Amino acid sequence: MFAKRVAVQLKREYWEHRSLFVFLPLVCVLLVAGFWVLAVISDPTINQANGSGIKLADPHFQEFLKLNETGSGFKINFASNQVVGFILAVQQFMGWWFFSIVSVFLTLYYSASCLFSDRKSREILFWRSMPISEHFNVLIKLVVAAASVPLLTLLMNALTSLVLLLVVCVWLGDFGQFVTALRALPLLGNYLLGSMGLVLLILPVFAWAMLASAYAKKSPFLGATFIPLILLVADRFLNKFMEINIHIYELVKTYLNAIGDVIQVSFGEADTGYVSFTFNYSADVAIYSVIAAVLLALVIWLRNNRYEI
Repeated sequence: MFAKRVAVQLKREYWEHRSLFVFLPLVCVLLVAGFWVLAVISDPTINQANGSGIKLADPHFQEFLKLNETGSGFKINFASNQVVGFILAVQQFMGWWFFSIVSVFLTLYYSASCLFSDRKSREILFWRSMPISEHFNVLIKLVVAAASVPLLTLLMNALTSLVLLLVVCVWLGDFGQFVTALRALPLLGNYLLGSMGLVLLILPVFAWAMLASAYAKKSPFLGATFIPLILLVADRFLNKFMEINIHIYELVKTYLNAIGDVIQVSFGEADTGYVSFTFNYSADVAIYSVIAAVLLALVIWLRNNRYEI
């Protein structure tokens, strides 16, 4: 019975928000894959003067890069029999960052709208006639938000890799590299773990967006974003002109620094071609989990006690 209720709720979230979870990610994949295809086919030069820091003597790059005609930069060595795998590995590394950001923004929009839309359309009256409590409803939505970031990042990165792999192999006319390049795909598993680790740190942000969704009478996404910005501006204004510190800026800075430190530890050896997602959370996850729990408690209270419903 419990599994059936979970399945029904997950199907509901998919059908109500499939544009966020399907259509927009596919458009993003097509755009990014097109960019990578054009970048590879145009045979770009990596200019050392731009501070790329790539050394041809580095064993991770010497097989896949060659000096350009002027000797001032590097170009892709398409003569290598593993160059497609190298291109995929670079694309996946850069794609993890980009698609993670895209996934977070899509999930934030979902979190800010998921509890507002059914109040606006009065669908909440129908769902309340079902044997599903608001505790269960809110927790399922948080699970969907938390799972969306790693899953969307993984799927968008994997689809981009497959499109790039097929197009580059066709362009080179060398399908012998197809199987060799597939060895780069297991790297996506590492990036999946990385996304899952970061979700634990940004749960309070999703919970805050859900609180705005449960409270706002219109434009919950604007409320979720502008209220923190207004508080930050007010904190800086009061601190500079009245020497009053409400510590909002310090709290946000500490929070962002904690996320940045985790990312830095995870990618500490990325320049050597090795990515480790051994996170060093210390007490951060516990603190942020408590904050997320408090915000969710407020969300559930609002869902059960809002006067207009």
